[in-house]
Amino acid sequence: MDNSFTNNRYSRQTMLPEVGEQGQQRLNNSSVLIIGAGGLGSPAAAYLAGSGIGKITVVDHDTIAEHNLHRQVFYREQHIGEYKAEVLADYLKSLNSDITINAIKTRLLSSNVEQLVNEHDIILDCADNFATIYLLNDTCQAHNKYLISASIIGTKGYLGIFCKTAPSYRAVFPTPPEFAGNCASNGVLGPAVGSLALMQAQQVIMLLLESENALIGKLLNTDFWQSRFTTMDFNSAPEPTAFNTIGIVAREEITDSDLLIDCRSDEEQQNAPVKNSVSVRQLPEDISCYKRLVYFCVSGNRAYLSAVKYVNSELPLYICSEGLR
Repeated sequence: MDNSFTNNRYSRQTMLPEVGEQGQQRLNNSSVLIIGAGGLGSPAAAYLAGSGIGKITVVDHDTIAEHNLHRQVFYREQHIGEYKAEVLADYLKSLNSDITINAIKTRLLSSNVEQLVNEHDIILDCADNFATIYLLNDTCQAHNKYLISASIIGTKGYLGIFCKTAPSYRAVFPTPPEFAGNCASNGVLGPAVGSLALMQAQQVIMLLLESENALIGKLLNTDFWQSRFTTMDFNSAPEPTAFNTIGIVAREEITDSDLLIDCRSDEEQQNAPVKNSVSVRQLPEDISCYKRLVYFCVSGNRAYLSAVKYVNSELPLYICSEGLR
């Protein structure tokens, strides 16, 4: 790396006593995994690339839609239909050619999560999905990695740093809420999403520079409409002693030995039936002939909530959020 070019690029950052030349080198030598390239992931990735994080990997299976553009402002109208991970990676490369950018246009799955987490220093959860956050949490907890998770609906959100030296996400949220909205059903304000995303990026830098002010073991609750911000310390939260471990599988990983459980409404099931599946409301009494239970819906959240309630630990529990036919 050309030091004169580096000093010129990051000069307004390295002059800060909180960063300096040594801190900048630490950022240049670090790696960050970002799960989700939407309203949270794309701004966070852009500012982390600008700050000189040496390696950034973006994981997202989704494509850009018109309704994304009001808050996912790093995409353009001509990008509609293209993969978010690829478009965002191209933008990051044009912003900073000095760093390594990886785009992975797939879902986070039980089959790829361990390798992805192991290859990075800090993990950002920007997916806003129950199954994803719990899978990331369990993996980060097992491999001693910091997990920075954020979520927002409407104008209210939260941000927290979990795992490694902090309690895990499960210690604060043992199970997901029974009724939870999302951007599709409740809406979200673009600047509020962007603001929370930049807070995530800020926490990454503070963690890497070992700032004592990083939100380790703390939950920042935000209300951008009321301009209210409160912090809750959860460092004394006990880890749950028992919980259902629920994996995520891709459509192509499902086999005939799996029991497919449809968690959609009766109307959805009638309009788009899935072969060889049973309704979550009509589970067979004998499931001993199956190797796994695979719950599915559209987004994965209803499937995850249904799987959490299943108390039989003899069969592995998985969810699939892809459209099945």
